[in-house]
Order: sequence, then structure tokens, then C-alpha cells
Amino acid sequence: MDVNSIKNKDVREIGSEWMCHQALEQLQFGGFLEKQGWSDHDINLAKTHLISRAVYPASELKTSKWIKENSSVCEITGTDIGKVTKDKLYRISNKLYEVKEALENHLSVRTNELFDIKDKIVLYDLTNTYFEGRKEHSSIAKFGRSKEKRSDAKLVVLALVINVEGFIKYSSILEGNMADSKHLKA
Repeated sequence: MDVNSIKNKDVREIGSEWMCHQALEQLQFGGFLEKQGWSDHDINLAKTHLISRAVYPASELKTSKWIKENSSVCEITGTDIGKVTKDKLYRISNKLYEVKEALENHLSVRTNELFDIKDKIVLYDLTNTYFEGRKEHSSIAKFGRSKEKRSDAKLVVLALVINVEGFIKYSSILEGNMADSKHLKA
């Protein structure tokens, strides 16, 4: 073989994307969304977005560019690569958020089944994150005590319930101006 004669074009990554796809299959993610009445198109786009964010965590704009320029995720999920835009990724994220509680319950049960786990909560963790923008229309972004010492920026609190094996079982985004001790009860 003459290695100087080898040419390639449209080279895309597939390894990490394939592993994430297999994990979603084991978790019966698509089947859950199907039971929620989702179309095949939206299920495939949701898989595309989740896999992409796991492999290449970035904004929706950067994610859509990465999908088109570097990844084989669309070939794996059956999504039309030409129709992936930042706006469609935002839309599917919002649609996923609408079924968040039911999805977390499904994933909690499914990970218990897959790994023969007895649910035992060992950690309730809180952290906050700040926004660079003003977040004028947000009902939960508030000025508060920032762990990053950002008194100039509004915050939200991310609460996570984690089991013995380290699986996140439940999550919640809470107001940024409440003390950590007030979140635990909720």
C-alpha cells in the first residue's frame, strides 16, 4: 500500500458517540420518549443532542457546528445532519425539560435494574452557578451568595441526589438566593 496515495474527506468521529448511543439504548431512552408520545424525528434529535453534549459539551451554536463538521452522531441516530440547527437543539432541550421528572424516574428505575442497585441515597449536593447576562425575565435567577464570589451576577442553585454508586437520581434547579439549608427540605 502506498500511504502517500491515501486520501480522505468528510472524516468524522464515531467512537465516543457510539458508546453514548449504546448507553441510551441500554437505558431505553427512546422507548421512554415514545411512550410520552414523541415522534421518531424528535426522539432522534433528542438522542443526537444528548450524545453531542456528553461528547462535546458546548453551547447549542457550537454543538450544531461540531455535529456538522466533526461528528458521526447523526449517522448513528438517524437525524438529518442538514436540519440540525442551534434553534432546533434549543427546542428539543426545552421539550426534554417538559418531561424531566418522568425521565428522571425512568432513568432511576432503569439504572437500578441494569446494575442491580438497591436505592440508597448517600449524598445531597448543592452548588450554584452564575449568569453573565442580566436574566431579567427569570423567576429563579437571583442575586445571592456565590461560591465563585460573584456578587455582581444572578445565580441559580443546582441540587443533586446521588446514590451509593454515584448515579445522579434526581436533580432540581432552584432559586439562587436561598441558603443551602432551606433547599434540603424541598
